[in-house]
Amino acid sequence: MKAMTLAVLLMHMTSAGGAGAEEKRAGKHAKDAEGEPRQGAVKTEITSLKGEITSLKEEFRIAREKQRLAAEEKKRQEEARYGVPAKTTPVPSSGGAGAPAR
Repeated sequence: MKAMTLAVLLMHMTSAGGAGAEEKRAGKHAKDAEGEPRQGAVKTEITSLKGEITSLKEEFRIAREKQRLAAEEKKRQEEARYGVPAKTTPVPSSGGAGAPAR
């Protein structure tokens, strides 16, 4: 998850111009287009990033659920095609812990 957070932060900084953009070099005050100081700019950016991270988490959850459903559907199709249920757990061999004692 840390990699995703870092990627979102990097993407957001790149699209905003980052520290290397004109008039946004390190050491200068953050100002908007009219030249007035931006109050709470960092707080706004952090809030924006939190929103993006939340939406990415939701997209990831949805994609994972779709992948799970696709795997279940594939399993059902294989069962219908071959007429045998797919293996879910291995059957213990004779003489193992599940064998009856004689």
